[in-house]
Amino acid sequence: MTTLLDSLLAPLDRDTFFREYFGRKHLHVKGTPERSAAIMTLAGLNGLMSMTSVWSPQTLKVMMDRNPVPLPDYCTRTLALGPEGSALRPDPDLVQRWIGKGASVILNDVDALSPGVRQFANELQEATGGRSQANVYFSMSQHQAFGPHCDVHEVFAVHCNGEKVWNIYENREGTPINHPSFQFGDAERERRAGKVAEQVKMQPGDLLYIPRGRYHDALASANGALHIAFGVTMPKPLDLLGIIWEAAVQDPELRADLPHRADAAALGTLLKKMGRKVETILAGKAAQDAAVKAVESWPYAFKSYDLESQVKMPCAPAKAAKGGDYRVSKQVRVVQQNGRPMLTDGKQHVEVPKAVAKQVSFIMSRDTVSATSLRQQFPEMSEAAVAELIENMKAMRAIA
Repeated sequence: MTTLLDSLLAPLDRDTFFREYFGRKHLHVKGTPERSAAIMTLAGLNGLMSMTSVWSPQTLKVMMDRNPVPLPDYCTRTLALGPEGSALRPDPDLVQRWIGKGASVILNDVDALSPGVRQFANELQEATGGRSQANVYFSMSQHQAFGPHCDVHEVFAVHCNGEKVWNIYENREGTPINHPSFQFGDAERERRAGKVAEQVKMQPGDLLYIPRGRYHDALASANGALHIAFGVTMPKPLDLLGIIWEAAVQDPELRADLPHRADAAALGTLLKKMGRKVETILAGKAAQDAAVKAVESWPYAFKSYDLESQVKMPCAPAKAAKGGDYRVSKQVRVVQQNGRPMLTDGKQHVEVPKAVAKQVSFIMSRDTVSATSLRQQFPEMSEAAVAELIENMKAMRAIA
């Protein structure tokens, strides 16, 4: 079966793409409107933006000639559920007024909001082993949202409507990440980008791949230029540092206080000792198993409903709270932030209460878990506490 990714890469096959281009150099593949129509169209974007209760100032942004439009200029308070009874949301009339002046609209995190976008995001994750995050960009002729910049992820830009000219610059940052070290002002980005190495004219059905760190920008040459940028973030050694922390907290020496008023020599000796301990930790099978699990669970699935098949099936009996096995999610994992355990699916983070930190780590280390196995592992927990923990883990979609 031909996937959306295969269709957009054609006539290039995906093996050639990953061997010669992925992570190495940019690629422009000319296509036809039919190729991108399954992912997004102008009519599809219109319908998406018209779901006004979905959007917030964080997920729908308006840019005018490289400057963000102030929130009060395109958002209004509307009735909404919740204790306040209202929420600040983009106002269609105000947004369209800005579009009429030439403003660009950016929709963030749209991976799950459209079937075609969701399908392509999942295909990219399956093909790369990375995490996908999709943003929509709608632009008017000769008005630019962003100047020269580079991204901290691989970029797959699918052009869906109108026309836009992309500048690919000669320079590339070395493995940038989301960190202040790689956050530059506009003038510095322009300096670091260097000269334009190539110009690419994007039309409906075209695919443009830009490797992480390569400087680029784009300018619409016709009103209504529409593209979706799928950013794919690959796992990095930095993402495995939690393995060291989890093992280190079990070492009494590493939990001990530093020597009183330790001088440089004493600290240097201590750091060397720590280095040997870290080397031992990382050489162990437990660390290797944890690294394999972290890489396997790095992508997250953009799920969808299939209600038609559900209504045709007989209702399954409710699972008993006791003894039933629950499947542990591969998309959710425990990470450390500032020494605190957090449950995360890659987008949302929930702090794990200290009282159940060991229990949560036990659950997430398994493929399945049950109330019985929890009571056997933690006999000090009451039946009610076990049941509450299971319900909370289900609510966070850590188990199902």
